[in-house]
Amino acid sequence: MKKISTPVFLKRFLCSLALLAFSQLFSQPINRQQLRDGFLGSMQSKIALNSFIGKLEKIEAKSPAQECYYGICYGLSANYTDGIFYKIKLVNKAKGLIDQAIERDPSDPELRFIRLTLEHYLPSFLGMSKDIQKDLAVICAQPLFAAGSPPLQKKALEFLLTTHHCSFQQNKFLQLQLAELNKTQHLELAVLSVK
Repeated sequence: MKKISTPVFLKRFLCSLALLAFSQLFSQPINRQQLRDGFLGSMQSKIALNSFIGKLEKIEAKSPAQECYYGICYGLSANYTDGIFYKIKLVNKAKGLIDQAIERDPSDPELRFIRLTLEHYLPSFLGMSKDIQKDLAVICAQPLFAAGSPPLQKKALEFLLTTHHCSFQQNKFLQLQLAELNKTQHLELAVLSVK
């Protein structure tokens, strides 16, 4: 048996320990805000998207939210591929993952918003935009789903108002929610400027 010197052994041991710690870091559960932040970051480049998909792939038992964000990442990855058949394959995978997540947690408006966003951008000839009205009903019943993140909540409300999928009543309701959010943000800014 070959004898390994102490400095080499120590170096190998420390490298192994660092690899173990690094792998444990990425196998930890990702909470909702980390999912949001990770997805928003993944929209910046193909490298960031692939990195985020890699993190989500390492989670063995995904929560519905993790599965849904994993799905929308596959939908986004279609933007970086050539060939219509491969794009359709990625979109089918995205849609399947998102639908499974919503089957597991049908009352989560954030998951519904993600599916609505995907379906909104899909060409109608694919026939994959059948859940928009059901998703809008859940979202409008709980429009404050991103209340912990006012910028995200504002973007979601603005997006919904521009999709032209909402009924007159839903538009009025969402406009009121957006006005209330803007009013709250203006009050917070006024308080901060006084301090």
